[in-house]
Amino acid sequence: MKIIKRINGYAQDPTRHFNFSRFEKQYGDFILVEAAFEEHSLWKEYNLSAEELRKILKKKIVRLEFEDPNKFFIRDNPDHYDYQFYKIFTICPYTATWLNKRQGNKKHIPIFFPFNEKFIPKKYKKKYDIIYTGHILSNTIRKYANIISKFNYRLVSNSKNALVTNRSATYEDKMHLIAQSRIALISNLLYLRPYHLLNLWLTPDYKNNEAFKLVPKWFEISKWLNKEIVAPQLKSRLFEAAFAKSLILCRKDSFNIIERFFEPAKEFVYFEEDSLEKTIEQILGNYDDYEKIIEKAYQRAISNYTTKSFAEKYLNI
Repeated sequence: MKIIKRINGYAQDPTRHFNFSRFEKQYGDFILVEAAFEEHSLWKEYNLSAEELRKILKKKIVRLEFEDPNKFFIRDNPDHYDYQFYKIFTICPYTATWLNKRQGNKKHIPIFFPFNEKFIPKKYKKKYDIIYTGHILSNTIRKYANIISKFNYRLVSNSKNALVTNRSATYEDKMHLIAQSRIALISNLLYLRPYHLLNLWLTPDYKNNEAFKLVPKWFEISKWLNKEIVAPQLKSRLFEAAFAKSLILCRKDSFNIIERFFEPAKEFVYFEEDSLEKTIEQILGNYDDYEKIIEKAYQRAISNYTTKSFAEKYLNI
C-alpha cells in the first residue's frame, strides 16, 4: 500500500494527521489517497510528477472522501473522476447509496471518521465547562457561540469572530482543550447558503439523495428565505470528543447520523434546537451523573474508531 497524503488544509484539519503510512507494509498493492480530491484540481493537489502519476493510475486506487455531501454544494461532480478509483470510502451513507445507484457500481462505502490514536490525550482535570471546535460560518453556529460564551468556554476556530478563544491552534492543542472541557458541543450538519442551493439545483437528480431531503426545490425558495436549510455531514469533532472524554452534547436533527456510531442517552446526550442553554446548565449541575456516559463513549471509540481499527476493517482488501 502506498499513501498519497493531503498537503494543504487548515491547522486543526484531522485529515492531515491520519498517518496511514504506518500500515504501508501490512496490506496489499494499492494506492490510498487520504483526502482532498476535487474536480477543479484532481491530482494537482499532491505535487506528483507526470511519471509518478502514470504509475499510480496503473494501480488500484482507494480514496477517503471526507467532503460528502458538501461537494455538491460547490458544483463538484464526482462522476467525472470516480471511475479512476477502485473503492471510495465516504463519511456520507446517503451519498454512497445515491452514487452507487447513479454510477451503477458498489464502490462507494460508508465509514466512520477515523481518529489517529497517537492524539488520544491524557486524562486532564476539567478546567472548562464547554467547548466548540470548527468554523463559525452560519447564523446557527454564531448563536451557539453566543450561548456557550455565557459559561467558562473554549472556542477553537480559524474564523474571525470575537468569541474565538483559541485561533489557529495545532491539532494536538485542540485535543488537549477538548480533554479539559466537561462538554463538547456537536452539530453534524451543513448550514446551506443561497449559492449552495444554486449549485445543488443544477444537479438533475439531487432529490434522489436522502441527504438533500430538506432542500427545497428552486420554485419553493420564497417559503424558506428566513428558515434554516441543512444537510447532514458527519464531523470529526464527534469522535474527537469521545476520545478526549468530553461529554458529547449533540444537536438533535432530522438525520441523527450520530446514532450510527453512538447510542443516545448511553454514550451521548441530545439537545433540542431551542434548549441548548438549559441543557448545558442541567448537565453542569449534575455532571457526576454523566461520567458513565462519557466512559462508554470512550470505550466504544477505543474499540472501533481508531485509524488502526479503520485499517483492519477497510484496508485489508
